[in-house]
Amino acid sequence: MTRFKQRLRGEEQMLRRWRERYGFNSALDAACGTGLHAVVLAQMGVKATAADPSAAMLDQARRHALEEGVDVRFVQSQFSALESRIRDRFGAVWVLGNSLPHVLTRAELAASLSGLARVLDAQGILIVQLLNYERILTSRDRIVGVNREQEKYFVRFYDFLEELVQFNVLVIATSGEKISHRLTSTLLRPYRLPALVQAFEASGLQITETFGDMSFSPFDPGSSPNLVIVAKRRE
Repeated sequence: MTRFKQRLRGEEQMLRRWRERYGFNSALDAACGTGLHAVVLAQMGVKATAADPSAAMLDQARRHALEEGVDVRFVQSQFSALESRIRDRFGAVWVLGNSLPHVLTRAELAASLSGLARVLDAQGILIVQLLNYERILTSRDRIVGVNREQEKYFVRFYDFLEELVQFNVLVIATSGEKISHRLTSTLLRPYRLPALVQAFEASGLQITETFGDMSFSPFDPGSSPNLVIVAKRRE
């Protein structure tokens, strides 16, 4: 069984709880990556659309949808351009996997949130999941984790910059006596809840609920692993 198929089961349980709670029948996964959540939503009978700015990610997502035999519409788009690429309006728009911190400037954040708001239907909800940067910036622990997969070691760590955070993944591979390494780094904007409340309101969105994970645990700035925001278009 592939890792993608293994993850389908766990994500299905999570998404079913969200559908039971909010009752949506159409959904946009606005940062779909490999298509995991869009595929699960389609398997649940939700009318699913998936968007991503990366053509390479969309290729993987299309392949996964084909392998699972589900109908998902795929669109290449950034958050800010969604309205011009998609005519439909959705009961739920998802921004999962710490995608929003890839939006680095406040101007881009405003454009992104406005773009997401415009593809919600009248009663639709926007769900945004990101890491709890209040906790991360307070603790300033640099090492996120060290994992081993066969002959490879993965070291994930932060560099704390003046306004941004650099997330690094160091891959160390061993083969006999040889050792090689590869480092990839990604800049992120560590958004905290008070700043997001202001940005959402300025973009015509009202935050209705916050959670500390995708299982609806209460949000605790000091200990929650995630910040999960539920918002609606302001009337």
